[in-house]
Amino acid sequence: MQIPAAATAARTLHASASATSYWGALSAWDVLWLGHCGDWFGNLHDGIGPHQGPNNLTDRPHVTFPDPSLPDREDLHPMTKNLLDALELPEKTRALHASYAPLCTFGYAVTRAGAARIVTDIAPINRPESIAFDAMLMHGCAVRGLRCLTLNPEIFHHMPGDSMIKTEEKPEKIFLPPVDAAGLEQTRVRGETSNVGCGFWSGDFEFEGKGDGEEEEERRLEWLREEVGRKGRCLKPGRDEGGIAP
Repeated sequence: MQIPAAATAARTLHASASATSYWGALSAWDVLWLGHCGDWFGNLHDGIGPHQGPNNLTDRPHVTFPDPSLPDREDLHPMTKNLLDALELPEKTRALHASYAPLCTFGYAVTRAGAARIVTDIAPINRPESIAFDAMLMHGCAVRGLRCLTLNPEIFHHMPGDSMIKTEEKPEKIFLPPVDAAGLEQTRVRGETSNVGCGFWSGDFEFEGKGDGEEEEERRLEWLREEVGRKGRCLKPGRDEGGIAP
């Protein structure tokens, strides 16, 4: 439900160009940020609030569209809520807009031309002095000429857990980034990932290790795809009729 709406917005944004792709005219953008931890229309250190306003959005190419899958405004990450309030976007509305300074690569797409530019110029692996990849990509969008689009609020967001990077680096202590820290208590109360209305945080949608082998896990995953993903029903205890399937 979310992806088709976002793709329609992308095709609408570049309707005058040659839209040969499901995601619109691939000649018109390099990076599409569908998952991030914020694109705040300003310096994060300045805070999120009234100094951002509707003109910050209207000054950039953008498309807005309703999305009933969005959490209520009060349930969005506090910084996301403040931004949408400042931009005067209606409840349950997303915007696809020319990026300002998106951060965190939770889910993104690149065109072939964009990928070539990233690996050769923006964030080449052979440049050891480079900082984090997502920061390099943000820098590419903000000042290096990458043509970037941001979906705001995002539809992909991370949640705590083990990762290949964590396993490799073996950190003695995990430090939460400021955005994560600001939303941590809310995610605990909601039992959901920031800015996600029906996700994996609660554990209700786990499918690995929940059955009697790969066939059972695949059956459960297909049930999640069809009944939750495609039909948009949040089948969790207390959330929707039907509860949790086995």
